[in-house]
Amino acid sequence: MKSNRKALKKDRRGGSSDRRLAKDEIPKLLPMLQDQLCIGTTLRFVTTSAFGGAFGVTSQNLLDAWFMAGTATTAYQLFDFVRVKSVTIRAIPSATSGAVTNVGVEFYGISGSSVTGGKQKMNTSLGYDTPSFVTLKPDPMSLAANFQASASTSLFIIRATDVNSNPLVGAIVDVAVVYRNSGDVNPAALGTARAGLTAGNLYYGGLDGAVDASTQCRSAFIPRA
Repeated sequence: MKSNRKALKKDRRGGSSDRRLAKDEIPKLLPMLQDQLCIGTTLRFVTTSAFGGAFGVTSQNLLDAWFMAGTATTAYQLFDFVRVKSVTIRAIPSATSGAVTNVGVEFYGISGSSVTGGKQKMNTSLGYDTPSFVTLKPDPMSLAANFQASASTSLFIIRATDVNSNPLVGAIVDVAVVYRNSGDVNPAALGTARAGLTAGNLYYGGLDGAVDASTQCRSAFIPRA
């Protein structure tokens, strides 16, 4: 009786490993596979002396932030679609900015073709020992939270200023994104021309889409261009 119960229990679990293997080899039961690259990552940027205190970020900027060189002067986006999971900013006062810093993130509201929820948050630091810190996620049904192709519509804006509204240099901006490619989409060229690249190499670009030498928010990753 005991052996019969064990046999019945094994049969309910799908039988022996040999039987399951044979079942998996039947062509009509082959599993579906996702035939595209899809990865989540967090990109880190640091504001530079060119930073104006605030700027909007587009899906094209995010796709231009990680790219491949085709030649010394041509480069292409590594992925075809991107969605935003969160944006985080940290900043500390400088010797010339005073002891107060303001940082903020805003996902644009419904204006024109920008349907991104209208959420915004800010934070202020007092003193030099604790950085100002803000993090914000887009609304689940907004454009920013769903996969977007390369476009010039701003998805969100970042802000980092001192008490007198002067731009902060050295603010750290982390953008958590998910990238996806498609076999039906031709790789797009970057919005800003590059020079001095090595064909086949991967590079990181600025958050505003500008070249490394003039970007407002430079990638913390290397190599950069």
